[in-house]
Amino acid sequence: MFNIGGGELVVIAIIALIVLGPERLPSAAREVGKAMTELRSMSRGFKQELTSAIDFTAEDELEAFKRGDAHVAERPPAGRVPPVEAVVPGATAEPAPPAAADGTPPGDDDAGSPGSVSA
Repeated sequence: MFNIGGGELVVIAIIALIVLGPERLPSAAREVGKAMTELRSMSRGFKQELTSAIDFTAEDELEAFKRGDAHVAERPPAGRVPPVEAVVPGATAEPAPPAAADGTPPGDDDAGSPGSVSA
């Protein structure tokens, strides 16, 4: 896992014995063992979760393709962004008109003028 040979492991054990002493070395070794077990468990869980998500998506797309769903065939190639009309039905790609210089929305000519009453 860490690509540590027998000689390196003996050197690490001797340094740990000198630094920690014979009284604290067993408890430190247990703590390191627990941490390694937890790390392996988290790594295994992450790998399983990622694999199942990829498999689930691939299976869904395969089933949709077999049913003949059109949206699967209409997807753009990877790395390309589809036009807004393809993603949101009824939407247009036309930009919104710019706001007035005073910050009022377009078509709201007298909204910011004094004396105007808004409902």
